[in-house]
Amino acid sequence: MAAHGSRINAAAALGPGASRRWLTPERIAPLVAGAVLLCIWEIYVRSNLPDFVATPSGIVMAIPSTIASASFWWAALVSFGSIVEGVAIGTVAGILVGVAMGRVPAVNWFLSTYIRALYALPLIALVPLVIIWVGYQPAARLILVALSAFLPVAVTTADGTRAIPKEYLDVGRIFGAKMRHVWFGIALPTAMPHIVAGIELGFARGITNAIAVEVLASIQGMGMSVFEKSAQLNENASFVYVLALAIFAVGIRTLMIRSRHWLAPWYRG
Repeated sequence: MAAHGSRINAAAALGPGASRRWLTPERIAPLVAGAVLLCIWEIYVRSNLPDFVATPSGIVMAIPSTIASASFWWAALVSFGSIVEGVAIGTVAGILVGVAMGRVPAVNWFLSTYIRALYALPLIALVPLVIIWVGYQPAARLILVALSAFLPVAVTTADGTRAIPKEYLDVGRIFGAKMRHVWFGIALPTAMPHIVAGIELGFARGITNAIAVEVLASIQGMGMSVFEKSAQLNENASFVYVLALAIFAVGIRTLMIRSRHWLAPWYRG
């Protein structure tokens, strides 16, 4: 006990940051692994592949000229704007349908089979059909992104609202809660962690499907820009676009984690 107390006193004397070192093995390991992979990539390409193949050093050198071009920012604006718009539409529709599926058995009987079947289907298979319906237009990208968000949000919302503890519903009935109160005052807040997880998955699938639609339908955006730069044998610039997509995806995931903590502070999943 005395030794344990002395260690605590020593840590307190060193300051509040002494027990929380930044350079921990958990943080160092990914950096080391990334550096090793980049070195292998650089050495292998320079030793065995043509000069136009992308290398880490070439990508870094291509960043200033690529992000200085108006075409880069226009592609980012149309792609990311369409993804955010499509996910917003799909999220609202998915929450409404999911709550209805979770709380009304008849709605679940009619819709559950079809929604879960589409949820399991790779939506990229629907790209040719959507293109036939709306043409080679940005609307095709918006429809696929909205559907990419709607399906996971509807499924996770239905599961979350269906798993409400019975005690919550009993308390609501005691205080005379009506159906709208149960849906939006009890079911929706309880299912919030599930809903945020569905939105996060919707963003991930939406980004993938948006890029696929842009390439297959020749729609202006990040995906088409990656394809065009690769066709011009400018792979370093192509990877800059890919890097921007990765940063956008990581930023969205971080935002979803923060949103989960804000909307459902009790959740510790």
